[in-house]
Amino acid sequence: MFTIASPSTSAPKAALLNLLEGMVLTALFQAIPTYAGAALILKVAHSTALRPGSIGVVTTATIIHVLMTSAAGPRYRRVLKQAYAPVFYDATLGLADKLLRWRTQPDGSLQLLSSTVMLALLSVAALAMG
Repeated sequence: MFTIASPSTSAPKAALLNLLEGMVLTALFQAIPTYAGAALILKVAHSTALRPGSIGVVTTATIIHVLMTSAAGPRYRRVLKQAYAPVFYDATLGLADKLLRWRTQPDGSLQLLSSTVMLALLSVAALAMG
């Protein structure tokens, strides 16, 4: 079972490892819920736009989102304030601390809650429609 440690500051980690952690967190908590929700909306609407490869579209969109956010986020924080979470790329924080700080921010908490509700409702709608 996974446990989340209490927040603590540690020595900065390698730049590549920190970038990889930030990209994975951005993908898991921001990009995938957004594009999976869009794919479910199209499924519920019986759209043929994603057939046959909805997983490929979600994967490609997620990769592009993560790469663009990681590259442009630090430079254009005002423009990308909804897409870029600076705490995900903080080299002084461990993985658990990054998640804890993001969850306790109002924007992160709202994003997580809205993604959860949206995906749950769309999943029920998709299942009900067959």
